[in-house]
Amino acid sequence: MKSMKIKSKIILFLFICLIYIGLPLSILFGLINFDYKFYALTIGAIVVYGVFRLFGFTNLELGITVQNAKKSIIHILPLTIVLAIIGIAIWISGYSRITPNEQWSFFLFYIFISSPVQEFLYRGVLEAALEKYNLPYIVRMIISTSLYSFVHIIYRDWLTLLLTFIIGLIWYFCYQKTKNLTGVSISHAVLGVVTIVAGIID
Repeated sequence: MKSMKIKSKIILFLFICLIYIGLPLSILFGLINFDYKFYALTIGAIVVYGVFRLFGFTNLELGITVQNAKKSIIHILPLTIVLAIIGIAIWISGYSRITPNEQWSFFLFYIFISSPVQEFLYRGVLEAALEKYNLPYIVRMIISTSLYSFVHIIYRDWLTLLLTFIIGLIWYFCYQKTKNLTGVSISHAVLGVVTIVAGIID
């Protein structure tokens, strides 16, 4: 994709604000029913994909590719296993901040749709967009990770915000190594399920 014109950058910036800030705030303040949060996120991702394709972004730029898929999985696998074991140990110990009440259908949705969608939005799309603004690596990382943490404001829980920011930094770093969403999507699904079942985060 060629460099973007100033007008296109402004429009894209406003669109990003609408989706990445407006959508979480709409859920937080009840404009969108909290029970439909994942559906709203999924629909938002479809809209984002369509808009970014119209702006000329390729699937490769958005992290949707088979290139480096195996490498992306191997790169993040050890850390995912370690964190999953810690989460399971916490679960076995009986510690739980939140009593999980999700059905199996939720976990199927979370694993196969929600996790890949979140990684697409917060690693693939945001990184592709922020690169067009010629921002330094550290600035892109902070913006991307902060917005990923911000979407969890809907749970009104400070620990969830903190933990998602920390893991967001890790997933951002891992995604940068391969520019493939496969590894971080799998890691997201595994760690998300473990922490939800263990009652660590909502």
